[in-house]
Amino acid sequence: MNGTVILVEIDVTSPAGETSTLRFADRAIRPFPPTAAGKANLVWDDRLKEPPAFREALFEDVTTLTPSLGAGTLQLVNTDHALDAYQAFAWGEIRIWRWTEGTPFSAAVSMLKGLCGLAEVDATVRVPLYDYRAELEKAIQETLYAGGNGVGGVLYEGVAGGLKGRPKPLALGDLTGAHIPGPQVNAGQRVHQLHDGPIQGNVQIFDGGVDAGYAAQGDLSGAAFDGATPAAASYRTDIGRGLVKINGAPVLGLTFGCKGDKAGGTYVETPGPVLARLLAKGGVPAERIGASVPGLASASVVGVFASEPVNAMDLAAFVGRSALAAVLPDREGVWQAIPFAPPAETADFALAFDQIVDFRPEPAPAPVGEIRVGWGRIYTTFSRTELKASVRDTDDEERLAAEYRYAVVADEGVKARFPKAWATVTIDTALRTEAAAEALAEALRGIVGLRPDGAPRRMWKAPIVNDDAALAVHLGATVAVDYPPLGVAENFLLVARDLFRPQRRDQAVWTLWG
Repeated sequence: MNGTVILVEIDVTSPAGETSTLRFADRAIRPFPPTAAGKANLVWDDRLKEPPAFREALFEDVTTLTPSLGAGTLQLVNTDHALDAYQAFAWGEIRIWRWTEGTPFSAAVSMLKGLCGLAEVDATVRVPLYDYRAELEKAIQETLYAGGNGVGGVLYEGVAGGLKGRPKPLALGDLTGAHIPGPQVNAGQRVHQLHDGPIQGNVQIFDGGVDAGYAAQGDLSGAAFDGATPAAASYRTDIGRGLVKINGAPVLGLTFGCKGDKAGGTYVETPGPVLARLLAKGGVPAERIGASVPGLASASVVGVFASEPVNAMDLAAFVGRSALAAVLPDREGVWQAIPFAPPAETADFALAFDQIVDFRPEPAPAPVGEIRVGWGRIYTTFSRTELKASVRDTDDEERLAAEYRYAVVADEGVKARFPKAWATVTIDTALRTEAAAEALAEALRGIVGLRPDGAPRRMWKAPIVNDDAALAVHLGATVAVDYPPLGVAENFLLVARDLFRPQRRDQAVWTLWG
């Protein structure tokens, strides 16, 4: 690892709106030569105290399977106060590489591309860092109702004392039977909106938990829909705008079902394509949505609805769980879908004994004896008095009272061997069918259940020499470990990684599951 240097670029914007790039290194190096492609004659200021902490994880806790990323604080030496001039600047994107001096910059290994927080400028400049998940830490729907009905021809924006300022609904995938609460966007015309945009259709209207009995009179668009009056006890749709116009008085309360978003003329209902649309809706540019997202290998049908402020990252994780996948930006800031799976028989990478600094087990979690997968989400639940009499005292009454139904897979062997110590894993998903939920529960048992030899799975920590080959290994890879001091020679799943070990830029810490 001799001759390696950590290089940092940070884009900063002045109060006047002018953008420039600051460049730092963790030790003194010569300026880049005139022949350095794209980096000719660049000077790197040796102010970097040490590389910032950065951790990426498929999951930290097997009972939640929640992916995570975390970046620390960049510290720059400023005893000469040369960086004071940047105190009022906005510190934007940061790029970090590991480079071997004397090699072309094209051979440098990207360590992190992310975003800077507010810089604290003193004798040491401290800059909090964020990975690109930060761009989804906001409400998924930023289009709000204007509340201007009746003014200048506005028909479907609600009124000032009602919908104004509330997010317009989003409906993606198959939401038939989901009892979504489509808001009434024009009370006088009895128009409800199911989605902020075009939908596939298959519209359902429920009253008090059952079919409302309104007759469909077809689909109209634009002015034809605006001026139409459905016959009594009937309805019309404008699927190009996600609208439903009803002529009838509900007895208890209306809820809806539909097949949702049809942006660009294409309807999608499987996890990968739905995730891609969620990321795009959250503002992620197309070039930073990796092919692994729409290409996620799952044919299960999902549905997602939001009519209140919902965090975009939470919604992406919700859909990702439906395919047993983590949805995370990689070190280049490109969003990827990373499937969960047990360690494969054939390893993607072999961790040699002389590359392992230490290898030790973490405390074993409680063995999983039961897995519960939530499916068929009901977006409006009902108390007994909110249901029509025909539903009461039926199986549907129980179903409509709960947000999720659960597919349950029990491991009786675990329960018998560990009667007082087994754990339950419960995950809620966007899956719409029981069969898909059962299949996912079985797949999950292969990850969190007992090993083939009957022993419980556990985490292992491995500080390692972090060479370029190790850096290229992706989360979710199967890693072969040969560690004679503990008699370990088997395959593990790489579930987490700290890219820099404190005070040791040449080492990383891997967390392995197996």
